[in-house]
Amino acid sequence: MNFVYNHLHFRSEDPDAAAKFYCDNFGAKITSERPLSTTKSIQLELNGHHLMTISGRAEGEDPVPGSNEPRYGLDHFGFEVDDMEEAAAHLHANNANFICEPWTMPSGSMVAFIEAPDHVSVEIIQRPKA
Repeated sequence: MNFVYNHLHFRSEDPDAAAKFYCDNFGAKITSERPLSTTKSIQLELNGHHLMTISGRAEGEDPVPGSNEPRYGLDHFGFEVDDMEEAAAHLHANNANFICEPWTMPSGSMVAFIEAPDHVSVEIIQRPKA
């Protein structure tokens, strides 16, 4: 049996704005938009790999608001960078909301957290150079 990563699916109050956020801040590209029930589905890729699907609220659904507070289930997802200072400057220039400014963990990794649309927590991590 072989499992292969396929996608993350985010439901958003404003799928177009959410897709734009990931494109503007992380360099994602919209690869397709298609109808999905009574809303739409936006596919994003990053560096040639499928990253996520974003859709809106479909008729008859009543999604629960998100939270960037620590929680059970999916707490956050992360992007690795090779230069935290440059990444943080880019995100600050785009007015990203930092939940946690960059800091160095005991392991030597530098991490920061930002809030994406719909209160999604995104970790930015720079591993120590070998």
